Amino acid sequence: MKRLTRRCARNGVLIATCFALSPIADACTRMFWNTIDGIKIVGRNEDYVTASHPTLVATPRGVERHGTADKSKRANSLSWIVKYGNIATYANNRFPNDGMNEMGLTARTLFYVDGDPNQIAAPDSKNKQLDEDHWVSYVLDNFSSVAEAVAAFKEGIYLVSVTGSKGSGFSYATPKHLAMADSTGDSAILEIQNGKLKIFHGEQYRILTNPPSYQEELDDVIKFQNVAQEQLPVSWSGADRFVRADYFLRHLPKPINNDAQTAYGFMYSALATTVMPAGLPSPAEDIEIIDKLVATLTDPNETYGGAATYFQSISDLTNKHYRFKSLMAPSDVFFNFKGYDFSKGQPVKVIKRIDQYAQQGWSGNVTPHLVNITGDIYSQSIE
Repeated sequence: MKRLTRRCARNGVLIATCFALSPIADACTRMFWNTIDGIKIVGRNEDYVTASHPTLVATPRGVERHGTADKSKRANSLSWIVKYGNIATYANNRFPNDGMNEMGLTARTLFYVDGDPNQIAAPDSKNKQLDEDHWVSYVLDNFSSVAEAVAAFKEGIYLVSVTGSKGSGFSYATPKHLAMADSTGDSAILEIQNGKLKIFHGEQYRILTNPPSYQEELDDVIKFQNVAQEQLPVSWSGADRFVRADYFLRHLPKPINNDAQTAYGFMYSALATTVMPAGLPSPAEDIEIIDKLVATLTDPNETYGGAATYFQSISDLTNKHYRFKSLMAPSDVFFNFKGYDFSKGQPVKVIKRIDQYAQQGWSGNVTPHLVNITGDIYSQSIE
């Protein structure tokens, strides 16, 4: 059988509305392993032209937050007090794109756009605004389950894409779609498609990549359910990575005695099937946009010149354990929720440039390296 061919581009409108981002320039993958009893874990690849100066942030209960960083818009935005302590990775010291909370709920954003990236709200809508750089923190701060979060998104909220400040590529990291999962095995994917919020809620929604629309991805992957592995598509497009992630996740063996360390190793092996290696040559059609993205960076040493998987993460929702693996390190580091004090009154703590832990000589548990900041992460400067 000949390898099944894939289409490289869906339509001209998609290309024009993606801020000229090609599939290879901003390509991420999320896998949720929820098919075995005893352990539920999520793995993620973060693919871009830089790690985006990631900051690991530990947020305690009791912190006051708003749905936008724009103070002039706060009257019409959500506001809340953090209910559940959480750990998350914030791009550019501002944009949370990956994390989990003390209840075993995890959330992450990946690049996505299909038409208008902002949720359409009626002129007389009383719904409160939630900006994209607050989606993940809103979920982790407020909810203990996917079902609770989905119910909140269905009423009283409209979602807005944001354009960040220039420098470090932050302004090119949007728009996004949102993935959530919890320790029961429940899952949800939220997308804004042409201004309308689409919610896919159920344990069967295990994989997420990038465009095209999630329904198209689901329809597409059915074609590959029974093919031999040599017939799997091999490109780094969102559609092809979706197929490979689905295939290899379905074939992961059950760890003996549900051993968590074995499960982490298996998840990293599955993520490796969609990893973009450092130095991966860019297709001719991507070279111009990648060069432009690299040119926006404030520090030339934060990129290796092209798109790559700059970090990976694993969220163990059963054992309350978060792992982070940098492109620039041979092994990962971790944060263990057990024993950490998330009580009200504790300071927000951070590790800036968590991607450089190996260069600091760190390994294993990075909790001792968290340092206090004054105020919240959203009051800090964008980096």
